[in-house]
Amino acid sequence: MKIDPITLEVIRNRLIAASRDIRRTIERAAYSPILYEVVDFSCGILDSEANLIAETPGLPIFLANLGNAVESTYSTIGKEDLNEGDVIICNDPYNGGGTHCPDLTVLCPAFYDGKIYGWAAFRGHTVDMGGIYPGGWYSNTTEVFQEGFRLPPVKLMVKGKPNEDVFRLIRTNTRVPDAVLGDVRAMIAAVRKASGRIYEIIDTYGLKITLAAINEILDQGERMARAAVQRIPNGRYKAEALLDGDGNDDAPLDDKVWVRMTIEVKDEEMTMDFTGTDPQCRGPMNVPEPSTVSSARYGFKIITTPDLPSNEGFFRPLKVIIPEGSLLKPKFPAACAMWPAPTTTIPDLILKALATAIPDRVRAGHFGDSMANFIYGTDPRTKRYYVCAEGDAGGYGGKPYEDGEHAFFSMDLGDTYNVPVEVAEVRYPWRVERFELRKDSGGPGKYRGGLGVIRDYTIIGHNAGLTVTTDRVKYTPPWGLFGGKPGKPNITVVFRKNGKQEKWRKISNLPLNQDEVVSFQTGGGGGYGSPLERDPKLVLKDVIDGYVSERSARKDYGVVINKSKMSVDRDATKKLRSSLHGEQDK
Repeated sequence: MKIDPITLEVIRNRLIAASRDIRRTIERAAYSPILYEVVDFSCGILDSEANLIAETPGLPIFLANLGNAVESTYSTIGKEDLNEGDVIICNDPYNGGGTHCPDLTVLCPAFYDGKIYGWAAFRGHTVDMGGIYPGGWYSNTTEVFQEGFRLPPVKLMVKGKPNEDVFRLIRTNTRVPDAVLGDVRAMIAAVRKASGRIYEIIDTYGLKITLAAINEILDQGERMARAAVQRIPNGRYKAEALLDGDGNDDAPLDDKVWVRMTIEVKDEEMTMDFTGTDPQCRGPMNVPEPSTVSSARYGFKIITTPDLPSNEGFFRPLKVIIPEGSLLKPKFPAACAMWPAPTTTIPDLILKALATAIPDRVRAGHFGDSMANFIYGTDPRTKRYYVCAEGDAGGYGGKPYEDGEHAFFSMDLGDTYNVPVEVAEVRYPWRVERFELRKDSGGPGKYRGGLGVIRDYTIIGHNAGLTVTTDRVKYTPPWGLFGGKPGKPNITVVFRKNGKQEKWRKISNLPLNQDEVVSFQTGGGGGYGSPLERDPKLVLKDVIDGYVSERSARKDYGVVINKSKMSVDRDATKKLRSSLHGEQDK
């Protein structure tokens, strides 16, 4: 049926508001900083057929596959066995979870006249769901059984009443039950509230008008996405990245891991084909299929309709091909704790592949990793066990018209935040020694890459453990485009009490002793265009601001600075750039 545009927009925005209700509830009621500070979660509203129809900003990598959790609920529990007041939970990477064990998905069906017409959905990170070490994110597992307590879709609430059996199972299988169950209760409250909003929309506008509005929302998304694809020249475009390996630095399994993709654009449709990607890893770098699809959809959204809210209609023109048994579509029980490492690179590869086709709409590579780190131990002040999970922000690549952004979280993590210094020092037995931008980390270019950060913690009054998984360090640093140079890669440095320094990319359960310092150092974005074409005044400003060293100004940008006057020596700069241009031409 036809629906007037004003009613359509009111319903569209009420659905978006329902998803925002999920976020507000989590931020106010969750126990763990990873949720209420970092915002490591996504919220969405889906129709009865598991199509995303509304969302609120969060992790893009979660949003585009929430429908998989609903589909798994139907196939595991059965649509006919769902009742009003039920709330579903799952985290099994191979059955409804789609990521790894620490990520919980909580769903609440919206009933009207005894039939399901929608779903309120949440997926977010919990600080511990069991596994061989605290945190649930490892670099040395070889099968999913080692990675934590797995739940297929099960009823957490049954007709409005808690399923105490499931609550007991969760409590028994986490090292920090109070925090995890507190977060779970916040998730339940959030999706129940949003489910009620769906009911209210139907009750206000009627079933026929609401369903017509949902159909039009999806159809509009499809039309806009198809129009955007048509603006990309037809052709086949390729890109690849060599990742650093799927195991601990001190015990490497497979040292090199290739991700390859071919994009075919044909009129108003696009195919992303990952044929040529390496077989599934023995270590935990494997990506469950829903997350690969979600990452491809995220990159597709960036190059088509980045400024519009997502729904399933936007992805109808996209086809994703993933080889069976590859690291992007592994077979059970492949380990997958480090699934974010490959998926963070996929959107970057999409931009790289299409750079020659749409150079005005892409940017150089970003720092390329979630930089996930976990510190855990027993707080000497409270004698209680704690687990802190964080990511770190880094630099984004230069663009065709401006420099890249400093200190943004990775593409997979989207609209997340750091744990503020004040919160970290109050909640955990650490001291924050510094939190600053990392000089010279941005790739030189006509438009410079954004800078990464350095964040140092001193462990106070106890011995702790550290797990960190960082990629894009050895083989594929943040790349530049069109003559731009790569950004500095990520690294984690541990300063020992004996004066030694240890550099780590991937390590699980590394001991940290009292008074030792762990330094998380994120990479910068790649440069866009030749750095010899950058305005010397901008290079001087970068030196004054502390973004670029005088050495880099001369070596990479060919800019000579008069230190006494802090000004550009124009004659010396012209001569040096001429010399550097000559070296490039050889």
